[in-house]
Amino acid sequence: MKQHITSLIFDFLLTLMLFMGLTNPQSVVVNFVAVWALFGCLVCIAASIAGVAAFEHWQGSRQKGIPLNDAVMKIFRFVFCRKSSPLRRFWSLLIFAGVFSCLVGAGWVFTALLYLICVLVLNTVRTAYRQRIEGEGMCPDSL
Repeated sequence: MKQHITSLIFDFLLTLMLFMGLTNPQSVVVNFVAVWALFGCLVCIAASIAGVAAFEHWQGSRQKGIPLNDAVMKIFRFVFCRKSSPLRRFWSLLIFAGVFSCLVGAGWVFTALLYLICVLVLNTVRTAYRQRIEGEGMCPDSL
């Protein structure tokens, strides 16, 4: 419950910062949005690399018959097998569009493009590896 309330407060503050950044693009709030976007880039890159490494470890261990490490499987499930609700996906898309438009409106075009590329790379990696999992006959929900 505490984590849910913290998440709601964090989402509310981010939405407030995005709204303030969109209404006044020359304010200091845009710097916080830019830091948020750069942090998001780091998370997307780290999740992509960790997910690919966990998939390759899982595939190699499965072929050799070696028991899998629970920590690696937790990373694997978090990156590839997690399904979010439609409301959460809509909220994420709304926050993504708000961050991107706030950065472009304030003139942080390079940061906005970097943010866009990192999010697209994460989604592409997730989709490609999820298809590889389903192509091998393994249902991601059974992992």
